[in-house]
Amino acid sequence: MRLMPLFSIKAVLLFVVSFSCFCACPVRANVIQHYDVGVLALRGDDHAKAAWLPTLKWLESQIPNTTFDIHTYDFDQLDDAFRHNQLDFLLTSPGQATKIARQYPLNWLATQKTAYSSNATHSIASVVVVHDDSPYKTLRDIEHASVAAVSEKAFGGFLALRYELDKRGLFSRAFYKNITFTGPPTDKLLLDVLDKKLDVAIVPACTLESMAKEGLLKRHQLRVLDRKHPHDSVCAVTTALYPNWTLTKTERASNEIGKKVTQALLSLPEYSKAAAAAGNIGWTLPASSMRVDKVFQHLDMHPLQESWQQGLFKWLTKNQLITFAIVIFLVLLNVYHFWLEYHFNRSKKDLERTLFDLKEKNTMLEHAQRTMIVGELGSSIAHEINQPLSTIKNYSEGIQRRLDQGMTAEELAPFLGKIHQQVGVASDIVQRLRSLIKRTPSERVICDPAAFISESLELIEFDFQALKIGLKFTVEGTPIQGEFDYIGMQQVMLNVLRNAKEACLANLDWEQRPMVSVELLYGENDIVIRVEDNGVGLEACEKTVKEPFFTTKQDGLGLGLAICRDVIESHHGHLMIQPARPNGCEVTVVIPLKREQA
Repeated sequence: MRLMPLFSIKAVLLFVVSFSCFCACPVRANVIQHYDVGVLALRGDDHAKAAWLPTLKWLESQIPNTTFDIHTYDFDQLDDAFRHNQLDFLLTSPGQATKIARQYPLNWLATQKTAYSSNATHSIASVVVVHDDSPYKTLRDIEHASVAAVSEKAFGGFLALRYELDKRGLFSRAFYKNITFTGPPTDKLLLDVLDKKLDVAIVPACTLESMAKEGLLKRHQLRVLDRKHPHDSVCAVTTALYPNWTLTKTERASNEIGKKVTQALLSLPEYSKAAAAAGNIGWTLPASSMRVDKVFQHLDMHPLQESWQQGLFKWLTKNQLITFAIVIFLVLLNVYHFWLEYHFNRSKKDLERTLFDLKEKNTMLEHAQRTMIVGELGSSIAHEINQPLSTIKNYSEGIQRRLDQGMTAEELAPFLGKIHQQVGVASDIVQRLRSLIKRTPSERVICDPAAFISESLELIEFDFQALKIGLKFTVEGTPIQGEFDYIGMQQVMLNVLRNAKEACLANLDWEQRPMVSVELLYGENDIVIRVEDNGVGLEACEKTVKEPFFTTKQDGLGLGLAICRDVIESHHGHLMIQPARPNGCEVTVVIPLKREQA
């Protein structure tokens, strides 16, 4: 009897524990599992939900105690959701699924089948659409058209077309930079083409046919460029067909639920409401993404492809010894570059200093040569100055006599004017001589070349007359004015005439009179000055004669023709020396002119 209370307590406890276990089992069995499914909404959020919610409801009906929540995204939002591990399943285009699968762990569960072509797992393509009355007939015509697509990441809406254009060698990178990417929905692109707000729209396959079926547009209003129907596709496309949309599982979902989802999808009837809403005829095993990989590789967009910078860094890391040698070489190369630059700058300064010294010395030599010319022309200069002085003397004596005879100032005024005129003549002669000795090389004046030739002849004429050497000056053609270094050209003429005079004096054959002729020829765009004598002729070849310091005179500097050549070359002209027939020498100066005013 004492054991009865203890037995009663044990029985009660056993009942409580058994009841608790009995109650707990159903509670655990009825726990609801929630899964997040990301869907790419190309035609907008509402269209995506209407298309795929029936499929998710089918999964819930086939897998007890589960719910599948749909989340619609554009391309960038879907990438962001993956980076933050917010999804259990992904339903998207083959292009984006392939790229994400190469960056994140994904399990491919199933690929939807469609009745659009004889290849049930392939219906993705790009379609280029224009207005029916558009002038664009083929893809080649759209280079300068206004083109738009949903996104540069859209495989069927852009990348498949870019691959096709690249294979054909059409268009440069500039064409792709001008494409406008509007973002979802794709419907707006076709409506903009319809309203002629846009020339060309790039959309996924069957978008045009679906919108026509839904009554959003009339099929005949729009036209597909380079239209084709691969695998007997009912939808007109521009590119080849690629695998359909695929459902994939992320690491966040277990393999067990992945297996159940795959089984449920594969058992979905072809003509169920879920299949009709999604526009497919059920699901099958995952299709190969090899063709999609090839597109990305061709466009250098594959996630597993290394850029050339990454490849170079990896190679340098692997070959550290070579990398170290390259770094040392580059450092030494830079040091050598700076060393060369330092020496180059120093040499440049030395050359500039040397050039300045040479110019100074050249100026001094020119001055010496001009002074020598003036010295040699002493008799001519004395004659030139003596003429006005003699005239002044005669008029002065005449005025003195007339004053003694009682002539008035008014009667003497004309004679005083004559004296004033002759003073001006003497002053001009002195001024010309001073200019000849102290000429400025850069001084240029607009004049007729006959002017400096005539003045040069006046300076040397008396000397020629005294030595009984004939001097003749002729002019041919229409006079041209040009820009000349006036005193420099005078120096050239005096040098050449002086050489001609000395050649005539050195000629021992006096059967004919020594003669120097000067000829000025006016051409279309140049002048030619020719000085010919009948003297002894050339004693060396032209090249030797024109070299500096070459001379046949005992007291000569050998700088005359060298200076003449420098003056002529400063006018962009050239100097020629050649024998004359039957004897003598001919010097020709050719100077191009900017034709000023005749």
